[in-house]
Amino acid sequence: MLALVFTFPAGRYHATPWGRHVNEADVAWPPEPWRILRTLVATWFRKADREAFTEETLAALIDRLAEQPPDYALPDRVVHAHSRHYMPQAAAGDTRLVFDAFARFPAADPIVALWPDLTLEDDALALLRHLAERIGYLGRAESWAACRVSTEPEPWRVNCRRAEADGGGPEPDGPGRHLDDRRPDDRRLDTVRVITALPAGRYAEARARLLAEAEARVLASWSKPKPPTDKAMAKLTAPTAALLPERLVDAVALDTGDLQRQGWNRPPASREVLYRRAPLSPLPRPRQGPAAEPASASRPTVARFLLAGRPRPRIEDAVKIGELMRLATLARFPWDVDPASGRKRPRAPAVFAGKDADGQRLVQDPAHGHAFWLPQDADGDGFIDHVVVCAAMGFDAPARAALDGVVRLWVRDQRRQPDDDGSPEARQEWRLALEGFGAAGDFEADAPFLGTSRHWVSATPFLAAGHLKRGGYQAEVRRLLVRRGIVPADRADEVTVTETRSIVIGGRSLLPLHFHRSRAHRAEPQPDATGCFLHITLPEEWSGPLALGYACHFGLGLFTPTAA
Repeated sequence: MLALVFTFPAGRYHATPWGRHVNEADVAWPPEPWRILRTLVATWFRKADREAFTEETLAALIDRLAEQPPDYALPDRVVHAHSRHYMPQAAAGDTRLVFDAFARFPAADPIVALWPDLTLEDDALALLRHLAERIGYLGRAESWAACRVSTEPEPWRVNCRRAEADGGGPEPDGPGRHLDDRRPDDRRLDTVRVITALPAGRYAEARARLLAEAEARVLASWSKPKPPTDKAMAKLTAPTAALLPERLVDAVALDTGDLQRQGWNRPPASREVLYRRAPLSPLPRPRQGPAAEPASASRPTVARFLLAGRPRPRIEDAVKIGELMRLATLARFPWDVDPASGRKRPRAPAVFAGKDADGQRLVQDPAHGHAFWLPQDADGDGFIDHVVVCAAMGFDAPARAALDGVVRLWVRDQRRQPDDDGSPEARQEWRLALEGFGAAGDFEADAPFLGTSRHWVSATPFLAAGHLKRGGYQAEVRRLLVRRGIVPADRADEVTVTETRSIVIGGRSLLPLHFHRSRAHRAEPQPDATGCFLHITLPEEWSGPLALGYACHFGLGLFTPTAA
């Protein structure tokens, strides 16, 4: 067994299929075996130790890899995506729209090309390992890649095979069953044409045939009485012979531009084979069958976004950004009109809307399983640069698709008039990029408030959720901790709460009054308009996020772990 395991640090594979124009925005998926062989040959010419590994060893390696096309283990979570940009042309000021299509998938998921029945000789295997270590990309140059060689079975799931090998249909040059006779489970698969190298023996036969055809064309067009001499024939057939070198490795190394200039629609040392693979879609592929939606316990509970724009919002405006993030997500769903009140209500899932199917607010649920929209200042400079969305009930597939579609936040800029820049709407806008989904522990290093501790200190002001009674903030915090199930009622007295006057962020000492402390339109009662900063010590460790009090779902009352 032999396998080449490619990983892509950027989670993108850029490659245009042979014979297709780049602006067709198609992706060569799976990576063609022909492309893999050319990558190995190019790496030998550019980076290999040619004293240790001769060209004859490279030729033998290519011959062995070309004996049979590989099977593939492709990433399951793959999306067909593209970007568009304008390329400058020779004429001044002229541009041309170019599509850059790519397959996007998690960077940790490899693409594996697998030869199940191939065992290389020691020198060929050593050369292959030498080349694999030096591969920098596969496909176009922006497809950064790392490669390793494996000769032992690993837990890969082969999900892309030749149609003939999979029993799903004939190859162009081989027998097989008709596609309509394939297994029912295979009907969801696509059949794609892929080019691979001819085996060395078949290439020698094809080369002899093509050279003979070239000589026949010369003789057919020869108008002189005497046939051409061997020297004249060699000169006349030289353009064809130059593209038909004796060794397969030299044929693989031919420049594509030379082939196209001579009118070849495909390299003469290649052939087409059919592969069966899952369809590429602009949306993540749903799971099939009863397991289409994971159980709540296995759903991701955290989504983290990067926020960019100038100027970035200050951490003092956390509640504003938290509310904007929720509204932007709700806007991904249709809205219904309540016939009684005439108010619009989003047809969003409870995890976002905070209401059940009957319109009852989920804040009455002590667990607070719906989403917390938590702005974050990750680098401590006093400006919001990330937004973390957490929900104990987890994000199902529609919820994840909605979050993935949130790409910007905007608010009307009260400092500018609409006619300042000629636009009808003067506004401040920030861009969002989803970094990923996961559990709290997956993001703990980048978002410390998702960590675990007994000791917690305010990151934003805590405001009481009800009217303060005897015992002040200490009693209010204990009441909320018990109500949320964070602390058992019989251990509430073990919670210690200490007020702190200020916190330091970005070199500035901030008081609670510096923060925006109310939601838009007074969306919920606000019994406490002042707030405070607290240091809380729990009886036992608790895993974040820990957010308590008024507007805790929108960034207020957020605590981060501390040593003591």
